[in-house]
Amino acid sequence: MNLLLSLPIGIVLISVTYLILSRVFKESLLMLAGILALVVAMVYSMLAAISWPGADVYAIHLALYMLTIYGMTIILKQRRTKSKLHWGPIAIFTFFGIILITDSVFILLAQSGMSPEWVQRILPEPKGKSEVRSVFPGTVSHDFREKESQFNEYQQQREAQEKLGWQVKPGWRESAIAGKPNQLLLELKDKDNKFIKDAKIQLRFLYPADMKRDQTLNMTYHADGLYRADVILNHIGDWDMIVNISHAAGDYELRNRTTIKALNK
Repeated sequence: MNLLLSLPIGIVLISVTYLILSRVFKESLLMLAGILALVVAMVYSMLAAISWPGADVYAIHLALYMLTIYGMTIILKQRRTKSKLHWGPIAIFTFFGIILITDSVFILLAQSGMSPEWVQRILPEPKGKSEVRSVFPGTVSHDFREKESQFNEYQQQREAQEKLGWQVKPGWRESAIAGKPNQLLLELKDKDNKFIKDAKIQLRFLYPADMKRDQTLNMTYHADGLYRADVILNHIGDWDMIVNISHAAGDYELRNRTTIKALNK
């Protein structure tokens, strides 16, 4: 969910809707504000449930939407009574508005980071040839911990893999170098130490510092019981490697970490 779109669009829709309803219904603005706040909370909660954006993003949206209703109530009430705005509500509105807008900026930067131009302007220049990153979305490969149902599913999958007794041995043919074609080999044997030749193997390389650099590719079977894949990873450092194996006898998943080195000149 893009904060730059969902927040302003939601605020404009709420403001316009509130303005129209206040002209149609001449009843108490406080009652109208309460009903509108309840409807907004229900509608946004249903939309968020379809594609959950995270508790922080959900809270920021709901808080700014409620703050919009609060501010519109003050303005419309002042227009109806033709009285001056009291400094107290204005101070409350301004205080929470600044906090919520600031938090929204922090969340946006945490999700997508700064543009390269702003990174050069704001952040100090790095020493050496290292790259400055203003975002850390992270890679949480063990997401089974988030919910009990996912954890139970993980436990069942682990027990099934132990019963299969497969031997899975991945490894690089040579040291993996960033920006160069590297060949990854994988040996797959069953519990009787026999080669498994008709499996479908998918590789996922997850870069912890930026999920946009993640890669997914398939391995192909070659002679001597080895599966092979040509991999090009453009950034040095540690990568999480997830191997998903599909076979008529069962499914298998292996999680590992590999290091991509810089080219020695």
